[in-house]
Amino acid sequence: MRIMFFRWFPSKKKMRQFVCFFAVAVFLMSCLLAHAADPDKDLLIYIPFDEGKGDKAGDVGPNGFTGDIKNAKWVEGVVGQALHFNNGSVNFDPLKIDQPKEMTIEFWFKPDEKIEGGNRIDLLYRLNGGGRPHITFNRGGVLFGFYFATQGVELQAVTNYDAFEPEWYYFVGSQSKQITWMYINGELDAEAKAGGDARMDFGTEGMCIAASQGNGNFFNGIIDEFKMWSVALTEEEVKANMEKALAVEADGKLTTTWGKLKSAAK
Repeated sequence: MRIMFFRWFPSKKKMRQFVCFFAVAVFLMSCLLAHAADPDKDLLIYIPFDEGKGDKAGDVGPNGFTGDIKNAKWVEGVVGQALHFNNGSVNFDPLKIDQPKEMTIEFWFKPDEKIEGGNRIDLLYRLNGGGRPHITFNRGGVLFGFYFATQGVELQAVTNYDAFEPEWYYFVGSQSKQITWMYINGELDAEAKAGGDARMDFGTEGMCIAASQGNGNFFNGIIDEFKMWSVALTEEEVKANMEKALAVEADGKLTTTWGKLKSAAK
């Protein structure tokens, strides 16, 4: 008796269908496993700037940090109050938190004047010494960038904007272990390869909002709703956070619109 063996070779069409099915399955699984930011455990710092008076800016997140305000006044912001800086800053002593493996920084800012070049301006820097991250205008011929680092190398994501008008902008810098994304007004502006765990020097060097170390390179304008997370926010989370801020209720039922925010008086 002869035993016959058959080998099955799928057609090219069936092979393409299988590859397509496998790719879709992997994508759906990655979506299911994606980490959604949890404020209870992923929020490192949240400074709403809602005090409305005094010379302290409080962190209402789980760590409860406090910053010292210099040369800034309380004004209306995107959500509640905000700080308007005039050669000023908010300074934080070293933040006693563990190094996050991923990181997101988000906040709203509105410059007093159009920025399209000129002297260096730091929206965010360390209070003492050099390091990363920082968010800076006019550095080394770059109009605006998110300057971040892994444990091994310092990197940057550079804007595609050619000017920033005196209006509100929503900034997000989201750093995963593989890629860093920079969003402006909920839209992807730039991305860069990361390739490792995030490095965040605020834990040892302190943090300075609206200026650089030693209080120089001042940002003159308004800053509101500053947050830092220990995860990389997704594009969907970025858009959702922006929409929440824009859905601020005024006078009970009235919603503040994007157009009103852009044209609001300083």
